[in-house]
Amino acid sequence: MSKRPTPTQKRILEGNPAHRPLPANEPEMPAATPGFDTVPDVLAKDDVARTEWERLAPMLRKARVVTEAERSLLTALCQQWATYQNALAKVTLSGMVVTSPSGYPMPNPYIGIANKALQHCQKMWIELGITPAARTKVQPVYGDGPAGEDDMSEFDEEPAAGSKPN
Repeated sequence: MSKRPTPTQKRILEGNPAHRPLPANEPEMPAATPGFDTVPDVLAKDDVARTEWERLAPMLRKARVVTEAERSLLTALCQQWATYQNALAKVTLSGMVVTSPSGYPMPNPYIGIANKALQHCQKMWIELGITPAARTKVQPVYGDGPAGEDDMSEFDEEPAAGSKPN
């Protein structure tokens, strides 16, 4: 089994460290618009997942690390986060060790559910550049700034008449 290829956009943003030719006809995904922040219907009834979407979607869109193509990935992340939180709540209620049907103590099965959901979250956090280490490898995928703003616009002003440049 071979290593998964690095996405072209990621190779470009990292400066194409291997200096291999880039694919010429790779499709570009549409930029995320402010409508991206709207909670998907599948998350609307799950308070934990909806809250996570409302926290992450605007942040990732404004940081320009998501396109419309990542909407389903972010949806899955929010669902897995909700699963993790719900499983932890069950562990808190019933404890780390529960009694099996045969009367013997056993680890709470919700621990396994929580661990698996957290593993899924960790993979998706990396894909979306949410962890500190992943953030060093992810750069904006479009535009000059949030909603087309120029990140360096604060330096565009002309000095006042008679003032010395810094």
